[in-house]
Amino acid sequence: MSTSVHIAGPVAFLSESQSAVYFSMAPGTAGTSKVSGNNHGTAAPIRKIENKLNLAIWGEDNRFPQNIEQQMAYCGVGKSALDWKARALYGGGIIPGKIVGYTKDKDEIFEPLDRAKSKKIYDFLENRATTRFFLEYLQDWVWFANCFPEAILSKDGKSITGFVHQESCDSRFTQQDKSGVSRNVYLSKIWGAGPDQYARFDPTKAIRGVILNNTSPDLLPPELIKKMDAVDMYDQVNSLKAIAEAQFSTRGVNFKSAIVPVNYPSVNKTYYQVPAWDGARLAGWVEIASKIPSLIKTIYNKAFRIKYHIEIPATFFHEKYGSEKWDAMTEPEQTAAKKDLLRGMDEFLSGDENAFKTFVSFYQVSPRELKEYGQIKITPIEDKSNLDKELITSSAADVEILIAMQVHPTLFSAGMTGSMYRSGGGSGSDIREAFLVYNALLNLERKVALEPLYVMRDYNREVGGMPEWSDDIHFRVRDTVLTTLNSGVEKKSVAQ
Repeated sequence: MSTSVHIAGPVAFLSESQSAVYFSMAPGTAGTSKVSGNNHGTAAPIRKIENKLNLAIWGEDNRFPQNIEQQMAYCGVGKSALDWKARALYGGGIIPGKIVGYTKDKDEIFEPLDRAKSKKIYDFLENRATTRFFLEYLQDWVWFANCFPEAILSKDGKSITGFVHQESCDSRFTQQDKSGVSRNVYLSKIWGAGPDQYARFDPTKAIRGVILNNTSPDLLPPELIKKMDAVDMYDQVNSLKAIAEAQFSTRGVNFKSAIVPVNYPSVNKTYYQVPAWDGARLAGWVEIASKIPSLIKTIYNKAFRIKYHIEIPATFFHEKYGSEKWDAMTEPEQTAAKKDLLRGMDEFLSGDENAFKTFVSFYQVSPRELKEYGQIKITPIEDKSNLDKELITSSAADVEILIAMQVHPTLFSAGMTGSMYRSGGGSGSDIREAFLVYNALLNLERKVALEPLYVMRDYNREVGGMPEWSDDIHFRVRDTVLTTLNSGVEKKSVAQ
């Protein structure tokens, strides 16, 4: 039982009986505490770097995507929903084909390309590097609504051979020129980094010297900031062709590439679009959903553990040992005496075998005022955690976040914890219908998200002279459509 008693100054905790103990002190006695000094790191002149490079700042602090990522770090339902959206966009994979007609209901008849005649196209789409690209690309798409894929060109610059995903958090446009075009994108890991982040860098790294170089903030090593040519989003083929020709004239047959920006439009935004679901973050629902699990954890670990509040008067030990003997004890000896008392009380208050025992303590009564003093008080702590209310609030936050992300709560069984915010479904039919409706709404978004493939199609045909990339080729996503068990099949694949 020696480890069950924890004592620090006038306060102790008995882990077995889950009791908090306070030893009363003489009036006027106060403890002291030490406060650490200033631990702030050195502020870095990042603004000078940004201004020198003529950047279009993303958010007020140039940390908009980083801020979203950090605020969503503890929001389990939000992160899972975004990952679900990315996987739903990709569906069962991408297939090339042509529209060969329409049904009586005006639905298009999509016919996949012949694999033998379009081997290069299929090889590209089914390549593991392409799958990896879309996995990374679509994650940034649903998180930030802004993507910066890098088109890799052939040595002669006449064709696109593949794409590499550049993280949105690392990418920043330059300011638009007079024609309204951002000609470059800078890639770096230091955009918007705060002084506390700079302070964590290894002092032996070159970045420390660069950051403190106030006189020439634009003189940065190439490995820290990379300047990339950016394609005009409204004239992609001609813009990329001009970039390829300029790079060929300076680089010859060396490596050539350019950023092909793609985004999902939002109102009143010029450089960087804002995802529709960000309203839930700005409204505070993400913060609420992130804090409630921590609050519930605290309730379980802290509030539920304290069952009793025990008050022991300072005179108790004077009465037990005698004032002269007690005052003559050293501090370690007094602490040991207190622990002996607490161990006994802990054993008495804990364990099933001690339930419903009677506790007896002796106290004194002043002869004149007839007032009680010197008694030991044991007060049960009432549970006022309001756990049910917190769970209901958590359910409400989850539902608000999912609705903002346009994901039906039924698909995540959200709202089932708190009675006020039950989703009202969860059956197979509800899930199937919610999934079908969601897929039906993806058509427009997929056409925009698959834009890099259409740029590749048009560039390789118009600039590279490759007839297999004909202009009537379209790209569709295989969708899994859930059906009822009595239909004879559980799922089927369609293209959208």
